[in-house]
This record gives sequence, C-alpha cells and structure tokens, in this order.
Amino acid sequence: MLLAACGHGAPAPAPSSPAADATAAPSSVPLALAQSEVDELVRSSRAGDRRAFDAGVSTRDPSFADRARLLFTNLSTLPLDELTLRLQPGAQLLSGTRRQLLGAGAWRQPAVLVWRLTGEPAPAEHTVWLTFTTEGGRPLLAGTSDAPAGSAVPQPIWWTGPVTAAVDGSTTVVVGAGQSARSWLRRSRTAVATVSGAVTSAADDRWSGGVTVEVPASRRDFEAVLGAEESTYAAIAAVTLAEGPAGSAAVRVVVNPDVSRTLAPVGIAVVLAHETVHVATRSVDSPAPTWAVEGFADQVALHAHPEAAAGAAEPLLREVRRSGAPRRLPADERFRAGEPELAVSYAASWSACRYVAETYSPAALQQLYTALDAGRPLDEAAPDTLGISSAALTAGWQRYLRRLARG
Repeated sequence: MLLAACGHGAPAPAPSSPAADATAAPSSVPLALAQSEVDELVRSSRAGDRRAFDAGVSTRDPSFADRARLLFTNLSTLPLDELTLRLQPGAQLLSGTRRQLLGAGAWRQPAVLVWRLTGEPAPAEHTVWLTFTTEGGRPLLAGTSDAPAGSAVPQPIWWTGPVTAAVDGSTTVVVGAGQSARSWLRRSRTAVATVSGAVTSAADDRWSGGVTVEVPASRRDFEAVLGAEESTYAAIAAVTLAEGPAGSAAVRVVVNPDVSRTLAPVGIAVVLAHETVHVATRSVDSPAPTWAVEGFADQVALHAHPEAAAGAAEPLLREVRRSGAPRRLPADERFRAGEPELAVSYAASWSACRYVAETYSPAALQQLYTALDAGRPLDEAAPDTLGISSAALTAGWQRYLRRLARG
C-alpha cells in the first residue's frame, strides 16, 4: 500500500464565487485605509506586540477572540523570512446574522497572503478572506471565516490551528497540535540524506538540498491545507504541493496525520523519501508523465528501504497472473486520488522504473527521467538514454512483470 501513499501535485481548488446576497463594500472605507490596518496587524504580530495587535481587532464577536489569539501566536513564533497580506478588490457586505452582530457596514474582503519560511528559496501564496467592521471610523479585523460559499481554496497550515516549527539548516517542519516537531524534523533530515546523491542529474540545480514538511493536526486540517473536498485524500499518506502559482511557489510536503499514524517507522521513512524526491525534482511543475514521476520517486525510496519493498508490487502482479501484463504504461488520469485501481497504477510505475534501473543502471534511470522532465516524449527519450525504442522498453517491462508474477 505504500505505493499508493502519495498524491502527486495539488488538487484543483474550487473557484471562488460570490454569495448571491453579497453586495459591494461601503465606499466610505477606502481600500488604502483597510490595508494600513492590515499592515499594522502583520507588523505587530511579527514584532510580538500583542497590545498593538489587539488594538486592530474588533471585540464585537466574542468568539473571534480565540481565533485572533491563535493567529497572533502562530505569526509571532513561526520562523518567517517574509510575510505580506495584500487586500484585493471585490469586497462584499455581509448579510444576515453576521451583520446584526458586527454592524450594518461589516464586510468581507479577499486578500493575497505571501509567506516564506526561513531558508526557503520561494514563498507560498494563498488567498484568504478577512472580515472587517468599523469602530469610530477605523476598520478593525472581525473575522477570518466569512468566505463566500463555494470558495474553498488551499489554506496555510497556521490558518487551520495552533502550530509549532523546528528548523535545521534548509530542512523545516511545521506541525499542528498533537504532533512532535522534533520527531518530524529528524525523519525529514533522514529523508533528505536518503535522496541527496540519488537524484543528482534529475534535480540538477533546482534543489536547495532541503525540504519543508507540514503535518496538520487532523485529516480535516490536511484537507484544508490542500483545498480538497472532504475524504477525497483520506487514503493518501502525503502530498507534495506547490503552495501558490505554478513555477514560482514554495514546494512543500503535506502529511496526512491519520494515515501516518497507521504506518510503521519504515513506512513513514519511505513516504518522506518519496515526497522529498518530488521536492528535489520539483515534479509539481514537471511535464514528465505521471508514471515516471511517481515511479522514479518510489524507486529511490524503496531502493533505500528494501525491507518495505516486499509485496509492494503485489496488487499489479495479481492482475498480471489473472489477465496478463498491462498493454501500456499507466496514463496520467490513473493516478488521481480516489481512483479504484490507484495501488495498481503506482505498482506499475514503480516496476517500470525498477526494471530500467536493474536492466540498465540507476544512472540510466536518472537520465531517462531527466529527459522526460525536460519535456521530451518517451519515443525520443528512450532511444537517447537507453538505446532502445519506447516499444522495446514497454515489451521489456512486460516480460519483467511476467517473470516476477511467476515468482
């Protein structure tokens, strides 16, 4: 089941859609004035100035006090090199009971949140919704949970609940309540050591040699960080996620705490090594076929932990015994979270990469992956790196599977 433990890339976020009863925000509150208040909230949180932070928070909603305290604590303790929060056009008046509680002019407004952890080469970027009310003509923060219906998007882990962090060089972990930052840091450092040197040509100069791992407190928080629908990723142990625009955002590993709690130590080691390969090769932006992306990561991880490899291909080998070897390498859509034959697809991708590594060499596998990662089709990459056609590669892999199925 370890081969079905990874989710490749981010789920597509649901598009934002304004609520039907929302109207434009009051023109009496200029965007610049609200932005000035937000800037002060960011400044005071990073400076650890609780009094100044509280001065920018409304007390009209008593239930928001704990939430504001959570955000202040997280932002004042996280190892951040960058933090900006820029309000965007599209403010909307609240409706119903929220306006009764916060005032007739209370509104919600989208904002772009950019944050970079210490040592990260690129920042993360998220869209969040902030709620404001005015007191004495001054806009004050009054909530963070009034997003329009249907606007579920990925959230920062520190937006979901209390977090702690641990840093060692370019390896950082941020964990939710109930998780040990030090334990996950130790595991993450081991994964970096496993992957370093094993992906030299494939990673090229894109990898800093570190990894950022996020471990939310619960599966619900895990899904919130991904911006995923409930239970979509219930069986996925971890996802390598570009937290922001493709090509320029921080790439981080997000662990499903519910699944990780069921894994033995070697299982966690394999999952983290697999995901660290994705970080090292920045596979979230790769044009390579998913079978190569996932198979290469599994080959690196399972080669380093052979005790976990026993039986990993069995879902596929049962199919081979029953129906014969697959006619082709698995298509990208076979790797979507929730696919009924996900374990078979992962086993197929790993077995193909393992076949190349064993038949040719680990270096040849890296060269093949690097060519595919550069956007070259398999019909070109296979002859140039292995000296065979793509058809011959597939035929060799099929013979390899039939031999493994016979035992």
